[in-house]
Amino acid sequence: MKEKLVKMEVYPYVYHADNYSEIILVNGDKALPIYVSYMQAESIMNGLHGKRFHRPLTHDLFIQVINSLGASIKKVVIDDLIEGVFMAKLYIEYYKEGKAEEVVIDARPSDCIALAVREGCDIYVAEKVLREAGRNKEEMGIESF
Repeated sequence: MKEKLVKMEVYPYVYHADNYSEIILVNGDKALPIYVSYMQAESIMNGLHGKRFHRPLTHDLFIQVINSLGASIKKVVIDDLIEGVFMAKLYIEYYKEGKAEEVVIDARPSDCIALAVREGCDIYVAEKVLREAGRNKEEMGIESF
């Protein structure tokens, strides 16, 4: 049986601490905090808010390369949690001989989220990951999103 996936959105604010930043994915009353580096958090927020620079940064460049090859990111999935580390997959669609093909690439959740907000594709989280690491939005103080 395939694990059910829950579509999530990126909460539009980030929390920065001394040694990490916290990005939060939300859906309904559920929240999933993901701890990333300051630079990863900034890249995610820049993409989410449409901030562009005079030269492409790494995630912007990656999207340009994928799109210039006639491919696009269709979705990202955070599908596992192993010893406190989130696992994620990047689903890329391309056409070969007129037929849609898909390639699935293992990637860090922070990179997947940074790419997803730029490409405008869906972000999913496996229910088992939400059961293990998800929290209540109200408990996190973000009930108004």
